[in-house]
Amino acid sequence: MFLGGLGLPLAAQNPAASSEWRTYLDPATEFELLLLTSPQFRSRFPGPPALAVDRRSRTLVYASDRSGRWQPWAMDLKTGVSIQLGTHSSFAPETLTLSATGREAIFADGDRLWSVAVPSLRRRPVAALAPGSQWAGPAAPSADGTALIYSEKRDGVWRIQRLAPARGTCAEVASGNEPMLMPAPNPRRAMVLWRTAGGGLEVASYDRTLRRRLEIPAGRVLEAHWSPDGQAVLYLHESEERQSCTIREQRLDSREDRLVAPTSQFGRFARNANGTVFLGASRSKASPYILILLRINRREFPLCEHRASDVGMVSPIFTPDSQKILFVSDRLGKPAIFLANVEKLIERTDS
Repeated sequence: MFLGGLGLPLAAQNPAASSEWRTYLDPATEFELLLLTSPQFRSRFPGPPALAVDRRSRTLVYASDRSGRWQPWAMDLKTGVSIQLGTHSSFAPETLTLSATGREAIFADGDRLWSVAVPSLRRRPVAALAPGSQWAGPAAPSADGTALIYSEKRDGVWRIQRLAPARGTCAEVASGNEPMLMPAPNPRRAMVLWRTAGGGLEVASYDRTLRRRLEIPAGRVLEAHWSPDGQAVLYLHESEERQSCTIREQRLDSREDRLVAPTSQFGRFARNANGTVFLGASRSKASPYILILLRINRREFPLCEHRASDVGMVSPIFTPDSQKILFVSDRLGKPAIFLANVEKLIERTDS
C-alpha cells in the first residue's frame, strides 16, 4: 500500500501522518484558506533561497516537531498526507531545502549535510563542515542543480561554500567577519547574492574573481531575491528617514537602481516565477495582512490576515506554478502552515 502521490510504502519505518487539512475562512477578508498542519505542534517550511515546493507544485518539504522533536517531513499537496524523512538526532531545520529536481530533500544532521530521496528515503552524505565550524544558514540549490550554496561559521568568520554535487567537491565563494545572511545562487549566472548584518547587499562570483557591495539608497535591505532572468536584484528596502518599505530593483551590469513599487509596510516579500506579481507579509500590527502586489500597475490588495506574532516567521511564497500561496503563522497556537488557492487571481506560470 502506498501513501498518496508520494508513492511511499506504508511498510517504511518512518512515521506517516494522514491529512490534517481543514478549511479556514479568514475573518477579515472571508478568503478561504487551507490549514495544512495542526497548530498543536510547530511546523514551518524553508523560505527562500531554499526550495520548499518541487517544480510540479506537488510536494512540500517542511520541518515539524510533530514526533516530539524537529524532523524533516514531505507532504503531498494533492492528498495532504505527510511522511517523515527519517529520524535524525541533530537535525537543523534552518538548513532544509529540496534539490533543484525536487527528488531529494537536503539538510544538516550534526556536522554533515545529507540528501534523502523522496520517496525512497535513501540517505547519502553530500558535504561536511570543516572542523570547528557550525551551520550559519540555509542551503540553496542553483536552478540547474550544478551547485549547492550554504554558509558556515568558524572562529568569528562566515564563509559561503559552493558544493558541486556531481563531483562532491566544495569551494569557498566568499568570507567575512560579519554575518553573511541568506546566500542565494543566481538562476542564470555563476554568482551568489547575500545580505549583510547591517542591511546591505553583496554579490560574488563562484570563482572569486568578482565581489562587490551594491550601492543602495540610505536605509537597509530587509529581504532580497534575484530577478527571474538573473540580471537584477529585487529587494525590500526600508527608508532611513521615513521607515517606509519599497520594492526596488538594481540591474547587475549597469548598476541602475530604481523603484519598482511602494508597499504598505511589507516585512517579508517574494515574487512569482516570472516576476510579474509580488507577495508580501505586512509588519503592521493594525493590518497584519498577506498582500498581493501587481507589478504592472503597482496595485496592492489584501488576501487574508496572517496575524503572526513575528512577521519574520511568515515567509510567504508562491508555488512554482503561481497557483498557490503558502505562509506560516502562529495565530491559532503554534506555528502552522497555511495555503491559499489563487488560480482565479493570478495566471499560471511555467514550472
